[in-house]
Amino acid sequence: MNIDDISTHYRRLLAEHGDSPQAVQYSCKNSQERRFELLAGIGDLRHKRILDFGCGTGHLGSYLYEQGIEFDYFGTDIVEDFLTLCQRKFPQGHFEDFNSLSHLQFDYIFVAGVFNNKMADNTQFYQETVRKLFSMCRLGLSFNMMSAYVDYQDPNLFYEYPEKVFGFLKREVTPFVALRNDYEVKPGVVPFDFTVYAYRSGQ
Repeated sequence: MNIDDISTHYRRLLAEHGDSPQAVQYSCKNSQERRFELLAGIGDLRHKRILDFGCGTGHLGSYLYEQGIEFDYFGTDIVEDFLTLCQRKFPQGHFEDFNSLSHLQFDYIFVAGVFNNKMADNTQFYQETVRKLFSMCRLGLSFNMMSAYVDYQDPNLFYEYPEKVFGFLKREVTPFVALRNDYEVKPGVVPFDFTVYAYRSGQ
């Protein structure tokens, strides 16, 4: 898929499922929030400026607020309908297309599920995106991807070996990298995705 195809895909999911995890391609709220829990483990998010890259309908923001975390919430997405919905849900937040935010700096940037859909060149896409986003963060970048260590791969999704992502970050982005591939998204199911923390400095 190209960017236009992906945008159309998510607009269709939003029309079908409304403001729900299924609108952004999660199977259920529990698995979605388990991933958010891992992403948020990058550091102390209290009173930080946060960018939710690929914000969807703002479920990450809802999750963080439910944890009692106060933060300055920015979001961006290729689907304009998502941005409109987020602005209604979070009037204190800032939701715009990426070009309008790309000159800003954030404490932490989160990328949840953005790298999962099959594209013409997924490796180039995630590497260029990570480089750009890391240049915009003061403290760290947290993102997740589907692991290639699975016994079944959906032909519409992109799977990557965690060690390849780790090596790319160490060689080309930052020496301060942490990789989490030790958790269950669904109870009793072997890990099928992984979470990466890329930091500006040592922890």
